[in-house]
Amino acid sequence: MSKRQYMLQPCCHTAKRRPHEPRQHVYLVVDDWERGYSVRKVDVDVFDSYAGADLDEQAEPLPDPPVVRFDGPHCRLHHFGGHGTNILAMPVSSTADSSFPVFDTKTLGLSLCAHPNGEKVWRKPVFASVAGKLYMMVGSCVCVLDAPPCRDIIDEHTQWSWTICSALAPLQSAHIVSYAVHPDGRSLFVSEVASTFCLDTGNLGWTCQGKWVMPFKGQAYFDGELDAWVGFCRHKGGVGYVCSCDVPPVATAAKCGSMPAWKLGKDQLFSADNERHLGATLLHLGNSDYCLIESLVHKDDQPFELCHGPRRRVLYMTRFVLKYDKNGDLRTTRLRVHSYDMTEAHIFNDICSTPVAFWM
Repeated sequence: MSKRQYMLQPCCHTAKRRPHEPRQHVYLVVDDWERGYSVRKVDVDVFDSYAGADLDEQAEPLPDPPVVRFDGPHCRLHHFGGHGTNILAMPVSSTADSSFPVFDTKTLGLSLCAHPNGEKVWRKPVFASVAGKLYMMVGSCVCVLDAPPCRDIIDEHTQWSWTICSALAPLQSAHIVSYAVHPDGRSLFVSEVASTFCLDTGNLGWTCQGKWVMPFKGQAYFDGELDAWVGFCRHKGGVGYVCSCDVPPVATAAKCGSMPAWKLGKDQLFSADNERHLGATLLHLGNSDYCLIESLVHKDDQPFELCHGPRRRVLYMTRFVLKYDKNGDLRTTRLRVHSYDMTEAHIFNDICSTPVAFWM
């Protein structure tokens, strides 16, 4: 295990890469190893320049070798989190039960991070990077991960530590339908089934924003060029499309806001009615550049039949740019595609169907 300290760096989706900065990649976490998970590094700059190809026929094996592997129980992909250049492997069993490994994609180093209160997280967590810190919601509990202080003499026993917020969240993590970081850099908006709340990470206080729900499914991102949040649409008739939503001002508890204006994209990116469709993930690559990752059952497998072994999957990856056209419609442009095939290392095929990926 590396003895070096590794600092968690804040994410920045809208900043342009300077010439001396390392090029970022998509890091896919896949359940394709008999003993656990592999992390595969994908270069989106080599994607094909057209979107009319037969992605099943052109599917390639995932990039090999993996950049790292994590030993652990299967079907817990949702316990992986990303922050800055680090991938947190929370489902992994380790010798030290109170800690889990963290992989730094920049230094390729491994370090340890303590579980909150020294106890493993068994329920599905929700992760969000805000103001240089990682926030994790489990149930109504909010945990904040800080990097260890810099020291002249490196202590090999120093680990990152969690701060457990004393005030409980006004909602349950299992009921969260969407969330997004406000462009003020300190506020996290979270929508449940009927209301939207805001966490001020400066004072760790919650306010109700009103009896409205953001139009997204899962995580949404602030797009500075569109001056709006962008994410997958959650509404019936809009599944498979992206949508944009005006960013509301941060309201006080005494003055709740109203539902901001939002707009559905014109171009369908995937079909949830496709019997092969398993799930999809959207990544923000910076500016108005995005990457869609869709997971599908292999065309030679029967989607609804019981498998006698590990299931084969195909991953469609589409890189695209979002723009408003002259009519004000939200359109996808400059689509570039690629596809990969893989085989799961287990037979439990209906638990973790949404791809887990990070842009780092």
